[in-house]
Amino acid sequence: MPVLVQARTDDEIADVIEKVRSARDSEVGIVLPRGNRALQTPLNARLLSQFSRQQGRRTAIVSDEPRVQELARAHGFPVYASVPAFERGIELGAPNVQPPSTYRSAASAATATAVQEAPPAAPTAVTPPPYAAAPGRGGQPLGAPSEPPPSRWRERRKPLYFAGAAAAVIGLLLFLLLAPSAKVTITLAGTPISKNVVIQGSTDPNAARQGDHILTAVINSTASQSFQATPSGSSTLPPTPAHATLVFGWNGSGQPPGQPFTVHQGDVFQISDHSITFLATQDTHVCLVKDPSQAQSICGSTPPNNQVPVQDSTPEGKGNVPANSITYWPQDPCSSGNPFFCGGHDFTVTNPSPATGGADSKQVTVASAADLSSWNTQITQIENNLTNQINNDLQSKSGGKSFAVDPGGNGKSVTFDVTPKLPNAGDQFSPTSITINGTGTATVYDPTDVRNDVIADLNSQVTQGDELAPGKLNLQPCQVTQAGSDGTAILACSASDFAQPIINIAGLKSALAGKNPGDAQKIVQSRVDRVQSVSVSEFPFGLFYLPFFSSRIEIDENFIASSS
Repeated sequence: MPVLVQARTDDEIADVIEKVRSARDSEVGIVLPRGNRALQTPLNARLLSQFSRQQGRRTAIVSDEPRVQELARAHGFPVYASVPAFERGIELGAPNVQPPSTYRSAASAATATAVQEAPPAAPTAVTPPPYAAAPGRGGQPLGAPSEPPPSRWRERRKPLYFAGAAAAVIGLLLFLLLAPSAKVTITLAGTPISKNVVIQGSTDPNAARQGDHILTAVINSTASQSFQATPSGSSTLPPTPAHATLVFGWNGSGQPPGQPFTVHQGDVFQISDHSITFLATQDTHVCLVKDPSQAQSICGSTPPNNQVPVQDSTPEGKGNVPANSITYWPQDPCSSGNPFFCGGHDFTVTNPSPATGGADSKQVTVASAADLSSWNTQITQIENNLTNQINNDLQSKSGGKSFAVDPGGNGKSVTFDVTPKLPNAGDQFSPTSITINGTGTATVYDPTDVRNDVIADLNSQVTQGDELAPGKLNLQPCQVTQAGSDGTAILACSASDFAQPIINIAGLKSALAGKNPGDAQKIVQSRVDRVQSVSVSEFPFGLFYLPFFSSRIEIDENFIASSS
């Protein structure tokens, strides 16, 4: 696809040629702004045309200056008046003006035609002009008009011719000095070196200063999202009995009679109006002791106890009676009216705390199996979204560093917590907001630190007087063999390079500047060890000298394995 190249106002012809050479396509359009002098002379136009032919490029000129357009057309360039015209392929044609010679030819032809078509005239006597009778000085007839004096503008143009020629010579010299560039390729016998390195990573700066160690970091990210879980199932809850704990006492003086005794499972207790009956839920040993020192003598091996668990005999909500409501014990031995046995006193029983747990049958909302399936699907979708969000956040926090993730996936993790936990199918459940909290953790390291460690290991194998070849490092991608969320990491790396003699590139360029290309190998070999070959390529064409400026010389190094 044709490309456009923009020249600057101060660009010379060498700059324009360089822009054409650097273009990415063989069809190039050069946009020359007004005031640019690169194509103001036939010599410059000829140089650009010669270069385009040699390089196989089709170069077009885009300019609105008539002189530039005229020179470009004269040297075979396609000419366009503007960038839109170039893009549309509207080429500027030659001006529709006939040169003076054409006018004269046309006028002569018209006169000849008129003479041929005119009828022959009658012969007439020819009268000589008055000045023909007597010749004047120099053979000029008297009275004849004299030759017109030469015009002065021709004399004035001579300095312009000289100035133009001088400018052309100077331009040619400048071109020969500034335009050429050269590339010198040096093939050296380099010593191949390689290294397998195990690098350890740690968040401890002191450990990272050791050889084959790098500094790592741990980055974290959190994200959360909620949804409303509304159950749709229903169930009938059966009635439940109320429960209470009864405490026995003695309202008389001295030790209660009949100690100890057993309250059997199913024994009856009632509230004061006998409307609600509670039953003992298990056999319970009761032993009341007023003096703790007599506990063993009274209770034996059984420890003292005054509490008995009971529950409502009927599952119902009204069994949740207040404290001190269950006070009647039909099996009370003192209630038989035997004052001799009880001494006019009585056992006491009561519930110090309210009875609880009693409930009537009722319809409740429960979590159905379909509800749980839908909620688990939502949780999975939210976790996927949060994973992407956390990973993106970790990537932005890494600051361009690499993640240390081993083959088992360790070193980077994303975990989730669901609050509150989902119920089981059939459990009573109210509409609740479920929150999914995600936490991400990753260990990261700087690849530049790894590269520096590997280069340091390669440098340790370079002998004195040599150096690592610039730009020839072959570092294979390092593999993370072990990583942890605490910042620890182990990397296995492999690299190779060449060891070459130390070369003073700037000094070598200066030594080659202006020299004959044939002397390049001798010059290079005198300054560099283990040179195998030297080749020189010049642009835009070969000359008998290398560029006079070292900045126009490029040194390229190539390597072959040393025979040793």
